[in-house]
Amino acid sequence: MTSKSEMKPKQGISRRTVVKGTAWAVPAVVVASAAPAMAAGASQCLTATFGGESCKQPGTGQNNFGYKLRICFTNNCQVSVTIFVTKIQSNTGNGPVLAVNQQVIVAPGATVCLANLVTYCSSNSANFINVYFTANGGPEQFLTVASPPQECATNPILCPK
Repeated sequence: MTSKSEMKPKQGISRRTVVKGTAWAVPAVVVASAAPAMAAGASQCLTATFGGESCKQPGTGQNNFGYKLRICFTNNCQVSVTIFVTKIQSNTGNGPVLAVNQQVIVAPGATVCLANLVTYCSSNSANFINVYFTANGGPEQFLTVASPPQECATNPILCPK
């Protein structure tokens, strides 16, 4: 057995130092992961609608439908959400895809519409339209919105063949 004077000093980091470091690191990890989690599930607290100017036009000829759409979002999240609308497509699965590429920032409890109307042409009379978007830079997701109930004026033709 050795005496206290002969003991070698401990090397490395003590358990107490490790615990102190962990206590500071854990909250940083939780805070850093909160924004991506909200972005991935933003469709849980966002709703999309078509504003009052939106309408559907029967078009000319068979299977030639036009939609004039004012895309709006309501934010029921606890934080502001930056929404980038990437595209729209009828929910039939075979309708054309239209790139939209417009962005809005929606505060909690607010409803904000895209600045520009979107004209969408389809070969089918979709009852619903899928609005694809990203929220706060997260992955692309979509919300399904009922087609506008009102008909557009027949002149000018939105989607001439």
